[in-house]
Amino acid sequence: MLSNKNVIFFDMDGLLLDTEKLYFETRRDILAKYGYTFRKEDHTEYIAKGFPVTIQKLTQLVGDANLGKRVFNEAMDLYRQRLENGDVRVKTGAVELLNFLHQTHRKCYVTSSAAKETIIQTAEITGIAQYFTDFISGDEVKHNKPAPDLYLYALEKSHATKSETVVFEDATTGILSAASAGLDVVLVPDWIDPEPEIRQKAVRVLPNLLEAISLFK
Repeated sequence: MLSNKNVIFFDMDGLLLDTEKLYFETRRDILAKYGYTFRKEDHTEYIAKGFPVTIQKLTQLVGDANLGKRVFNEAMDLYRQRLENGDVRVKTGAVELLNFLHQTHRKCYVTSSAAKETIIQTAEITGIAQYFTDFISGDEVKHNKPAPDLYLYALEKSHATKSETVVFEDATTGILSAASAGLDVVLVPDWIDPEPEIRQKAVRVLPNLLEAISLFK
């Protein structure tokens, strides 16, 4: 059903890489240092929203703008340390799918709400950077996901048509962003399973990326 798709946009955190767990743990540990509790349920409100929203939410949690930014920065420092220590796992089927798409001469792009520097650093350290034509981030557009801006910009930057493009996403904000841009989107749930009305916006819902290979044949 995706055999005519030659340009593929991939979210990264929670889809290609198991980074949401690391984001949660590092923010939890730094917040604990300052006397605040941060649970898995709390982290769901931070997923795929972009770093400016993360800082805003952390500021609301601690009640102080300076402390909120300090928590964010210290958590990101800890994230990078653990990333460099090899604490991020590539998700099931990601390498196999990326290899297949490369062998069949399709162009792949990372389209993430995270900051570009973090996207590239994470992709390089985990060994998946080689598969991508470019990295497109939420800080390159005025409105991050769930607005359609990032995907409309990705279409422009890749010189792709909507009909030849498909998006892979794991979270509600990404599904809404891609669907609002008029793109076909495949959902591979990670941290949380989107509501039925969100799932219906996807052309297919898969348990992992390995299952996607057959769709391109």
